[in-house]
Amino acid sequence: MKRIILSLAIIVFALGSFAQNIQGGIITVEGKSSVKLAPEDISFTVNFSVKSENYKECAEMSVEKMEEIKKLFIQNGIDEELIKTNSFSIREVQKYDPQLRQSVFEGYEANIPVTIRTKKDYEKNDKIFELIKDNLQSNFNLNFALSEEQMETVKEKLIQLAVEDAKQKATVIAKSAEVKLGKIKSIQYGEPRMIGPYNTNMELMRAESMPAMSAAKADITSVLSPDEIEMRTNIVIAWEI
Repeated sequence: MKRIILSLAIIVFALGSFAQNIQGGIITVEGKSSVKLAPEDISFTVNFSVKSENYKECAEMSVEKMEEIKKLFIQNGIDEELIKTNSFSIREVQKYDPQLRQSVFEGYEANIPVTIRTKKDYEKNDKIFELIKDNLQSNFNLNFALSEEQMETVKEKLIQLAVEDAKQKATVIAKSAEVKLGKIKSIQYGEPRMIGPYNTNMELMRAESMPAMSAAKADITSVLSPDEIEMRTNIVIAWEI
């Protein structure tokens, strides 16, 4: 008799737990969003290097070269605040000696990229390109990127679209399952992320190719058409049912 009563108690407890799960059920849905933008920022980066057998002399030569490049742009009307130097490195250079059959010290090399970051509609972009190709015998690259203003604006839009997507999915699921959506129980948000290459339409040019380009027309920014950059995000929302 005790065994029968105990079995009945277990069944009643199990039914009670099942009823609680139904009453406290949730629908969890992931909303996704995607927005494509045409990049507004342009970066011209000159990559130069200097070498010397003496470490101090190498450092001094690199600073002089950097000032020389900045002066070139400033004297030609390029806004000084647009010119940036974000890194500087000096490394020891070794060369293999076939007679000694080992690497021997050759000197030091300093590498410094000087970047001019402008807007696509900056009226002096072609002038910057012209100054680089006519005066600087060094590697350089040009790339496009989203501006800070674009990133902030698209962030809000992505969230709105992701929430709408989650709501639409949850509504369809609830209708199909013949349940009613209740209050939102939780929200998890993912930061926007960039899809595809970070630098679109990169144009890399070597120093040896520059003399042949000196007579070319410098309308580079009107020729290049950067691809749109896609931004995505996701948001997970749980509703009570």
